[in-house]
Amino acid sequence: MTRLLLAALLAFLPVATVLAQPFPNRPLKLIVPDGAGTAPDIRARQLGAKLQETLGQPVVIDNRPGGSMIIGADSAAHAAPDGYTLFLGNVVTHSINPHLFKALPYRPDEDFIPVTMLSAGALVLVVNPALPVKTLPELISLAKAQPGKLNYGAVGQGSTAHIVMEQIKAKTGASFESVVYKSTAQYIQDLIGGHLQFSLNFWSVVGTNVKAGKLRALAVASDRRLDVTPEIPTFAEAGMPGIEAFAWQGIFLPAGTPREIVAQLQREIVRVVNLPEIRNPIVETGAVVGGSSPEEFAAFIRADRARWKKALADAKMEPN
Repeated sequence: MTRLLLAALLAFLPVATVLAQPFPNRPLKLIVPDGAGTAPDIRARQLGAKLQETLGQPVVIDNRPGGSMIIGADSAAHAAPDGYTLFLGNVVTHSINPHLFKALPYRPDEDFIPVTMLSAGALVLVVNPALPVKTLPELISLAKAQPGKLNYGAVGQGSTAHIVMEQIKAKTGASFESVVYKSTAQYIQDLIGGHLQFSLNFWSVVGTNVKAGKLRALAVASDRRLDVTPEIPTFAEAGMPGIEAFAWQGIFLPAGTPREIVAQLQREIVRVVNLPEIRNPIVETGAVVGGSSPEEFAAFIRADRARWKKALADAKMEPN
């Protein structure tokens, strides 16, 4: 009996040792539902590098673009709820897709725990400089004069850029076509190359090319001008009120992740986001720095989802 008891205790020891190990004790994975070189990818790599320093474990960036960002979200939603898989969710995955698709393979509320917002910022409408327009009204006039001949890039149907463009079409009667890409980096390159005529994206993505003369900025989809580039008018100032696209991104964990792990990661992520080397570049691109609690983040998402529901209705877009 003594030998059997000793054998049972020895067999239990490896399991007990693993369970007693502090979190994290192996590499973490951060799933990004967009391609390399995009705004989400840049933010994820900045965050991952600093988290690696503070957590003492590598943070591997796992890019999973495509499918209106459903591919990445679905993968993260069904990951093990142990804290080792994080998800860089955003306005598309959690505010827009629930209204755009009748059936999603993931449930934005039930399958995820909001951890904290990272950043939020307005989108900027940019055109290829070869296009003979310098203002938003001129772009609309050209689109009306050449119906269906102007193309813009977007990451999937139902992306922020797509919805804003549909709003513009509904408001003005202009005609232009969307070209769907797996990642924003791809369509930005095609826009610069002249294969597309215009699109919308964050200043952090398009700003360098605007400054270099490779793109021309016409309007910002915000209620005020960006501090980093005050010369760009808002849509309202350009004669089109009611167009606002304030996109955001934040960290989520699979539902069921232990509360203590959620709290630990939230503390570390907020600390990292507020480091000058992370915070300052966010501010410099015209975005707002996050750092919310899980409860605050969840409340923000509920309100934001309601705003995008109205935007989709204005754009006359029905769920698929």
